[in-house]
Amino acid sequence: MSDPASVLHRSLPESVYLLLRRRILNNDFAAGQRLIEANIAEELGVSRSTVREALRQLSVEGLVDISPRRHSIVTRMAYEDIRDACYARFVLEAGAARSVSERSDLIVAMKKVVARMGEAAESGDVARMIDLDTEFHGCIIDASGRHRLGSLWRMLDAQMGALMRSSIDRQHIALDEAVRRHQLLVDIFGVGTIDEIVAAMEEHYLGTVDDMAEAGMLSRGAGTAS
Repeated sequence: MSDPASVLHRSLPESVYLLLRRRILNNDFAAGQRLIEANIAEELGVSRSTVREALRQLSVEGLVDISPRRHSIVTRMAYEDIRDACYARFVLEAGAARSVSERSDLIVAMKKVVARMGEAAESGDVARMIDLDTEFHGCIIDASGRHRLGSLWRMLDAQMGALMRSSIDRQHIALDEAVRRHQLLVDIFGVGTIDEIVAAMEEHYLGTVDDMAEAGMLSRGAGTAS
């Protein structure tokens, strides 16, 4: 658990939200675990209304499911929701990639983020990895210079924590594998045609999700047989 005193140096609702989000993303609070307002408030030395506000934000992001009886459940996104979110991001990023006229600066920026992803993977920091994933793909959006497209893309940011945490749980993917998949995108941006880049981005988003679905089907089949 983090030191509750560190929370009090920020505005309370935001700091409590960030602390709980980090614990959920790093699986300190696992899927299905109850988060009880009174207990969290006592631990952190804050009011229950402050905790309630933080939990509402986590609910908007799809990380918790709020019960009317003053507790929340840590949740994971359904496969269909993950695929929808990944498809939306792919479509927007593919459009952005087609608008990038000069890739050299973009590749430098992407490489720097991947290096920091490697550090996060070594330390097992899932929450940090998720934030870096958003930064990595944001490099592509920003390089396009299409601000309205960027605004649409960033509307999906709030779901990325839930999406990646759910994907990691369902696929049992290691963090170093996540780093490798992003390095593959850097490589293809360096040498590929735009059609090859878009195909790699589609595989990055939708191929991974389809693999997850197949693994889930196999798992259900095995469970039935037993």
